[in-house]
Amino acid sequence: MDAEDSETLEPLPPPAKSGRLTNQHILLGQKHEPSELIKLYSQDDWEEFIREWVQSLRRRYREVRRASGAGDKGRDVVGYVGEINAGGPWDNFQCKHYDHALYPSDIWKELAKLCYYTFSKIYSVPRAYYFVAPQGVGPEVLQLLENPANMKAGLIAQWEKGDLLKGSKKEVPLEGDLRKYVDSFDFTIIKDAPPSKIVAEHRETRYHAARFGGGLVNLPPDKADVPEEIADHESRYVEQLLQAYGDHLSKPLAALTDLQGYPALRKHFDRQRTHFYLAELLRNFTRDNIPEDGCFERLQEAIYDGVIDTAEASHANGFERVKKTIAAARTIQIDSHPLKECLEGYHRSGVCHQLANIDRLKWVP
Repeated sequence: MDAEDSETLEPLPPPAKSGRLTNQHILLGQKHEPSELIKLYSQDDWEEFIREWVQSLRRRYREVRRASGAGDKGRDVVGYVGEINAGGPWDNFQCKHYDHALYPSDIWKELAKLCYYTFSKIYSVPRAYYFVAPQGVGPEVLQLLENPANMKAGLIAQWEKGDLLKGSKKEVPLEGDLRKYVDSFDFTIIKDAPPSKIVAEHRETRYHAARFGGGLVNLPPDKADVPEEIADHESRYVEQLLQAYGDHLSKPLAALTDLQGYPALRKHFDRQRTHFYLAELLRNFTRDNIPEDGCFERLQEAIYDGVIDTAEASHANGFERVKKTIAAARTIQIDSHPLKECLEGYHRSGVCHQLANIDRLKWVP
C-alpha cells in the first residue's frame, strides 16, 4: 500500500467548552443575528417581516403604500416624498423572496416592468428603485448595480431573446419607441437595500424586540419636561393630592398657592408631578416600541391589583394613604411584563397618579 493511500483515524475532539452558562443560555440557546435569521424565513414570514419593516419608512416619507398581488405593475412598497397625487419624487422597493441571493435572471423581468410601465406613463420614473431580498444580491447582480451600462445591455439582450412581459395581456416586444426609451433610461436609479440595512431600519419599529429578542432597543426617557401650569389632563390627580394634603393639615386646600408655608408638602407635590409625567412618557414609549395593544394598560392593572388593598385600608389621613400606596407600588413583583427591564420606581409612583387621575384610586374616600 502506498503511503499516500494510508489513513490515520484520529480521536474525535470534544466540542469547545461553552464557559459559564446562565438560565438565558438554556432557555434561548445560541443567539443568531437577525440578518442571518431572515435568510431562513418562509414566504409568509418574509411578508410579515416586510409589513413590519414598512413602518420604519414612515419616518422618511410623507406617504407609504404597499401594492400587492399580480397587478402591482412592478411596484411593491412605494414611498412618496410628498402627497401621493402631487406628482413629486417617489421611491420603489421591490421585495423579492428567494432561497438564494438574487441572480441576474431574477431581476430582468422586474426591470422590464419598470421600463414598460414608465414608458406607458402608468406611473412616473421613481427617484430610486431598490431590490430588497432576505439574502441580498449575488455578486453578478452587484456588478450590474456597479455598472449601469452593463445592466442596460443585459436587459436589452434578454428582452430581445424573448418577451420578458409574457404575463401581460399582450406581447411587448422591445422595438420602436420602447427600444429608444430603454436605450435612454437612467439605470443609475437601480439600487439594492442590503439585509443589514433593512434589519437596522426594522430595529427602529415597535416590532423588533418581539421578533428578534435581545430586549428593548430604546429606553424610555428618564427626564420629563413638567410645565409650570397645571394642564387639564392632570387636573384630577392634582385635586386629589391637594385633598390629601388638606386632610393631613386638617384644613382645606383649594389651590397650589395654599401650599405656601409648607415647603415639605410642596417638594412632595413637585416630585409627584414629575413622576406622573414620566409615567406618561412611559405610556408613549410603550405605544411606540411594543407591538401589543393594551400593553401599558396591563401594567396599570398589575399595579392597581398590587396596591388597592393598601389604598382601601385605614390610614391616619389621605397623605399617609398616598405615601403607603406608592410604597406598596414600588415593591410589587412584575416579572412577566415586557416593560420589566425598564420599569423604575418613579414609573410606579406615576402610574398611581394616573389611576388617581381617573378616580380608580382615591386618597380621601
